[in-house]
Amino acid sequence: MVRPGALPLYQQILYDIFLPPIGTGICWLMSRGLSNALGTTDSPRIKWFTKRLMWFALVAAYVIMFSITFYGYFF
Repeated sequence: MVRPGALPLYQQILYDIFLPPIGTGICWLMSRGLSNALGTTDSPRIKWFTKRLMWFALVAAYVIMFSITFYGYFF
């Protein structure tokens, strides 16, 4: 017996598509603000690390969100 989730499937998929970029953008803004406050914004290593970390966070958020949706609706 399959128990429905809290939201209809189409709404959950919309959340899965739009929430990770918003959360990653907020995280990016906070990390840029911290690096500005510490005075390390001109460092190429900090720019490289921030860029890589944000891509990792975005991919991880998509994987987690769609995994939760898949588990909630199909198991």
